Amino acid sequence: MFPSSGKMKKLSTLLVILLLACAMYAQQNVQYSQFMLNDYGLNPAVAGNSKGWMFMVGRRVQWGGFEFAPETNFASVTKSFGKKGYKRYWHGAGLYFEQDKYGAFANKSIYGSYAIHLKMSSKYYIGFGIAAGAKSFAISNSVYDANDPAIMNRAAKVIIPDVVPGVYLYSRKLVAGIALRNVYGNTLKQGNKEIGTGSRLRPTAYLTFARKFVSEGYDFIIVPAVHVQTTFVSVPVSNFNCMVYYRKRIGVGVSYRMHDAVVGMIQVRIFSNIVIGFAYDYTISRFRAAHANSTEFMFGFSPVMSTENYDRPQGAANCPKFEL
Repeated sequence: MFPSSGKMKKLSTLLVILLLACAMYAQQNVQYSQFMLNDYGLNPAVAGNSKGWMFMVGRRVQWGGFEFAPETNFASVTKSFGKKGYKRYWHGAGLYFEQDKYGAFANKSIYGSYAIHLKMSSKYYIGFGIAAGAKSFAISNSVYDANDPAIMNRAAKVIIPDVVPGVYLYSRKLVAGIALRNVYGNTLKQGNKEIGTGSRLRPTAYLTFARKFVSEGYDFIIVPAVHVQTTFVSVPVSNFNCMVYYRKRIGVGVSYRMHDAVVGMIQVRIFSNIVIGFAYDYTISRFRAAHANSTEFMFGFSPVMSTENYDRPQGAANCPKFEL
């Protein structure tokens, strides 16, 4: 006998969940197409690089053709301390929250961070940062079904600590950073609670490099950038993008994520302290058969609108979100 339509629907749902879980297993960390906008979310050493307060929020919906496709939301706030009073160094602090849902899983993480920024020369600065926090992993309630023995039990939530160190070298025209996530290589187990069987978070390095080129008259600014995520035991996830800004107001760009997607991006800057970014990922991997494209939205705000001292040789390099 063939299974009923109701059972077939549940079976197909579980198969989709398994597919998404397998696809995300190698990644284990969220990836962003606009990684230069969410630079603090990738590297805690960025905290304090901007003038005063800095707020960012964002949302990414990945592989939108699937019912249980990954969805990510984040929010962050950073603050610099002593940037005006200290000539050779200053401090930064920040708070970062992220919620990630994919397949049958619903994860949350929260970090507090501290960074110190040192002036190396008249052009170059370096930041050392560390973020400490916790991650929670659980089975999403969206797949819970009291009438189905296979998914009638709610899995226990697992909460594990995490520390993220980072280094950020920068000037007005160059950025190079590295951060390390999942330093402990924690298993998803806490007492008698466990998500999966023997599942382990692999240490993952985040490497970012960007270079700014300015046209004569400063009408056009071109920023090519590279971001790589690697667990050292699997194929790295590499992103190559290039943004072109016109008079510091409107930016358009393209990005390529190796073997995964081609991305179109647009960013609009309002006044000198608000930035809105949107990205659309066109999937080129096998997921394209389900029209599984992705969208990403980010919004940034800083109360400080002035760009005073930015072009002076002695002025400190500032956040590339606003100080183009």
